[in-house]
Amino acid sequence: MKSKIIFQLTVIIVLSIFGAVAFSQSATQQLTATGMATVFGGDKGLARDQAIDDALRNAVEQGLGTFVQSSTLVENYQVVEDNILSWSNGYVKNYQVVSEGMTDATTYQATIQAELQMSNLKNDWESIRNIINQMSNPRILIIMEEQNIGQSYDRYHFLSVDMTIAEATLINKFLENGFEVVDAATMRANIKKEQAAAALAGNTKVAANIGKSLGAEVIVTGKAVAKVATGINLGGMKSCQANLTARVVKADVATIIATSSAHAASPHIDEVTGGTKAIQKAANKMATELINKIADKWRDEFYNATTIKLNVAGIESFTQLNELKSTLKFYVRGIKDIYQRNFNAGSAELDVKITGNAEQLARQLEVKEFDKFDFQVVGITMNKVAVKIDAKEDVN
Repeated sequence: MKSKIIFQLTVIIVLSIFGAVAFSQSATQQLTATGMATVFGGDKGLARDQAIDDALRNAVEQGLGTFVQSSTLVENYQVVEDNILSWSNGYVKNYQVVSEGMTDATTYQATIQAELQMSNLKNDWESIRNIINQMSNPRILIIMEEQNIGQSYDRYHFLSVDMTIAEATLINKFLENGFEVVDAATMRANIKKEQAAAALAGNTKVAANIGKSLGAEVIVTGKAVAKVATGINLGGMKSCQANLTARVVKADVATIIATSSAHAASPHIDEVTGGTKAIQKAANKMATELINKIADKWRDEFYNATTIKLNVAGIESFTQLNELKSTLKFYVRGIKDIYQRNFNAGSAELDVKITGNAEQLARQLEVKEFDKFDFQVVGITMNKVAVKIDAKEDVN
């Protein structure tokens, strides 16, 4: 095992030396790629567009493969690969179709010559992994209710299955992108029927409580429904359609940070199989969108400003609370504003708008020397800090 690690490190060092040179010499790359699409209902125009999109994705995959050979970021291969479907156009500087046409009665093919922006690939590759680390590697809990074609479930069926198809697909995508994910079986074994039903019905507070009880900082809840589309003639096959919706919630503060919906279709002779495939396709789309939205949200919070809930105990009076707020604004770097949410029986809840994260705020409160207060951090989560204060004696 040790020799294997040394060998891998040696390969990475060698690749990094030659890769840095290769990458600096060519910020763009010319590639030829072919894409295909099925013609439905005689719509060749739509099939042509889809074939070109497929060719663009294939071109980016080729460029990514070349980039991986000259990069030290090998372990994060999936980070960019999983975003190719939604980001392809952002990597292609320009392209032209060099050949196109029908290859048989139902298939349209297009071959393109594309110029790729390799620098964009590198930047996007690094960004998601970095932002996950900056947000203290939060754990994700995924709860997805699902109803496939021809199946009818009561409100508690969710707990009787090991994992839904939508959950499995989302979990795989989040794992491949570097997230820590709470095991679905552990989740089902530790929540009550009423909790599951409320969370799946959209109760944000219940979903947040489930997440906190299982050690998750972020919860994804949603629903997947697959049906057979009527009025579509596919030569004996059935057009199976899936619709998915989801929301992303911060567990410790029960606030929504992202929402998404996705649709996908899969023609198949067997409607249950077709419905399953349609749900998988839609879940893949939605996972990519959710990961992008979460990363964008965290990036904005970390570099611009985020809201940290600060629970303060030991306050002797309302006047002292105002002094506390003034002290925090003056002494703590990065605080942009403070909003008082409640004050009762010596305790206050403050929303602190700050550049950084909860851990950085907690560290400053404990380490810095304040003129009027001593702070003791008694609790911390991803978006919340709890402290106890002691007023210093007035030496004047």
